[in-house]
Amino acid sequence: MGQTHSLHTFVHRTLVIRLVALGVGLSLLMGAGVLLMERDRVSREAIAVAVDRLALFSRLNEALLADPDQLDADALHHAALDFRATRSPIQSGAFAFIGIYDLKGARVIDFYDETHDSLSAVKAAQQSSSLLTPDRGSPRYEIVRIAGRPYLRSALPLSNSSGQTVGIINGFFAFSPETIKAFRMRGLRAMAGSMLIVLLTTAMVYPVILKLAKRITRFSVRLLEANLDTLETLGSAIAQRDSDTNAHNYRVTLYAARLGEELGLPARTMRTLIKGAFLHDVGKIGIPDEVLLKPGKLDDAEYEIMKTHVDHGCDIIERSTWLRDALEVIRSHHEKVTGKGYPMGLTGDGIPITARVFAIADVFDALTSKRPYKTAWSFDEAMEILEEGRGTHFDPQLLDTFGRIAKPLYDQFGGKEKIFRDELDEILTTYFHEGMDSLEY
Repeated sequence: MGQTHSLHTFVHRTLVIRLVALGVGLSLLMGAGVLLMERDRVSREAIAVAVDRLALFSRLNEALLADPDQLDADALHHAALDFRATRSPIQSGAFAFIGIYDLKGARVIDFYDETHDSLSAVKAAQQSSSLLTPDRGSPRYEIVRIAGRPYLRSALPLSNSSGQTVGIINGFFAFSPETIKAFRMRGLRAMAGSMLIVLLTTAMVYPVILKLAKRITRFSVRLLEANLDTLETLGSAIAQRDSDTNAHNYRVTLYAARLGEELGLPARTMRTLIKGAFLHDVGKIGIPDEVLLKPGKLDDAEYEIMKTHVDHGCDIIERSTWLRDALEVIRSHHEKVTGKGYPMGLTGDGIPITARVFAIADVFDALTSKRPYKTAWSFDEAMEILEEGRGTHFDPQLLDTFGRIAKPLYDQFGGKEKIFRDELDEILTTYFHEGMDSLEY
């Protein structure tokens, strides 16, 4: 029940966080979209007014625009000043700069709105910008920021009464403060509206989602517990066949887990190590009794048969998706760092760290435990044997780390035939039940 409640709390928290994040994200996207749409609408309005004014200017000054190669700058300047005096204001703002260029891009005349409050910044932006040209004779525009304020930069074709393009009009249109405020407010309203929609939708669907999540949570916990039961049962069954007790599996798993913790292994690696520790000898189920249970030393032929338990174990476990990561330990826990182990002769870091950790725990427990064919060695004797394998059998750095924690572990678990279920349950809860938060097993 505790694990179910813990996972339910996690799912509940995750749902709330993700739904709120979704609401905020959608609100920002909708607000930004409305802001862009409003800005585009105002831009098109300004362009439309400018195009209408250009058409009127062309009709009034037909003679000046008849020949694109003979544009009279002085005459156009005076004509533009006269025309400017009769301008109809654009409600959304005003042009801070207008320039007329010939078809080769050479400036003919330009005008600045001397009353504009950011005129110097507009001049700097205009002078540093390359000429913007119409797109196949159609108006072209873009939004630029000058002194922290949005401007519409436009390029319009200047045509005569015959429809012939004789020049290019470039301009910087300054949106009025009221216009800027208006489309910002539209964006804020869109964000607020979308947030309200998401919250209302969440309020309606959340109870349904939560109910489904509770069912999934209960199912996930039961499935995990069934998998863990399978892990313990399978590991303990072969351990009892091998040594008349399954205490070895508990001890060696506890040793390996505590060494892994001391090394700071990630949770996913710890789960792999724990599974592999419990199942390391599962392949011995395929070893004949006369070899597996022989009280004395194995001869060479018998030893070769015993070595096949690694392959048998891999064949058994690789069929299970949940247990498959235990193959790291099952396949490699008899490897030695010099490459003289089996079955693949791996060396150094080529041996998975889970297998290198487990090899130390396995040999230590084997030395300090009583078996039908041997008595238990003392702690000091066992540590001397491990030390003899430094750099040949065992990873020196891992062996140093084990040396710091070995005595307390031996005092608590060494050689004892007790089933340390409480200690194992603590480890399983830490790395499997609590690890469910990541939903990675």
